[in-house]
Amino acid sequence: MKISDRILNLIYPPRCIFCQQLLDYRAGIHICGQCFSKLPFSESTVIRTGGDDGNGCCDGAISVFEYTGMVKESLIRFKFYNKPGYYMTYARLIADKLRKLANIREYDMVMSVPLHKHKEFMRGYNQAYLISKALSRIIKLPERSKVLKRERYTEAQSLLDRQKRNQNVKGAFSVRSPEKVKGKSVLLVDDILTTGSTLEECSRVLKQAGAVKVFAVVVATGRK
Repeated sequence: MKISDRILNLIYPPRCIFCQQLLDYRAGIHICGQCFSKLPFSESTVIRTGGDDGNGCCDGAISVFEYTGMVKESLIRFKFYNKPGYYMTYARLIADKLRKLANIREYDMVMSVPLHKHKEFMRGYNQAYLISKALSRIIKLPERSKVLKRERYTEAQSLLDRQKRNQNVKGAFSVRSPEKVKGKSVLLVDDILTTGSTLEECSRVLKQAGAVKVFAVVVATGRK
């Protein structure tokens, strides 16, 4: 843990991102021991994000947690109730699982699923970008979220079924600078993986622009 992080924790004492209990200022991840023992860690290794046949543009995904219980509640606070500070703990947990399951040196960059500018303005931040920025520092890969752009406003995916989710994000993304991803391998960051429609569409345009591999990392998933 960096000295600057410890100083920041002394000024703003850390709290558990699940139960809000005060933690020691030296805490690397903001989770108390009691909550940590109850967390629904995902037992899956690599998750396929495509259809039932497993085919898709995304080369797979890893998730730290199952999207249920205290994790679901924490992510809802993170996204909708102005708790952006949770991002560092999420990023550190993703990095830990990524190191166990993949050779990070195979990848060239990290980027997040873009949020429409209207939603980002209303929320005050893009939660996936906060995680991506921290993850890039931890695993020492460049952060390239500006390469991927959301072209149009879309309905909230959580309100739609699988078919409508696919239609909702079709054509919603573009690559600003294809030369930056051509021949490269990308780690694509999002907070939650449900049907995989968003990750698939982002992966499709990245590969169309020349990316050779797109692998997703998320905090939680409802997929098995």
